[in-house]
Amino acid sequence: MATNTTQWQNNHENGLLKAEYLDAYVLRLWFEASLDVEIYELDFYPLLIEEDSGPALLPLRDLERFQFVKGDYALIWPNPNTGAYDELAIDLAPECVRFFCDRYGKLIKPTKFVAIA
Repeated sequence: MATNTTQWQNNHENGLLKAEYLDAYVLRLWFEASLDVEIYELDFYPLLIEEDSGPALLPLRDLERFQFVKGDYALIWPNPNTGAYDELAIDLAPECVRFFCDRYGKLIKPTKFVAIA
């Protein structure tokens, strides 16, 4: 699923505002939404361990690396040696992360739509 980009790449996503490591392979993720935020909890275990996530995500099977995540428009695991966003960093586009949240995640806080008359 993670390697099939046709599932998510043509979707638009405003961006990921924040990512918080919770436990094991679970993250809490804040997405920008119309005048609000949506919050999901997403367990990456099925994506990283049970499915073929592809070679780019293999380093994230190491829980020490997985827990040092940040959300800055994309979901980013910086270079574990330097903390930099460079060629050893791993990132996932917000469209991909939202797709995983919709498919595998748990919606913690939905968007509240505001009606304007």
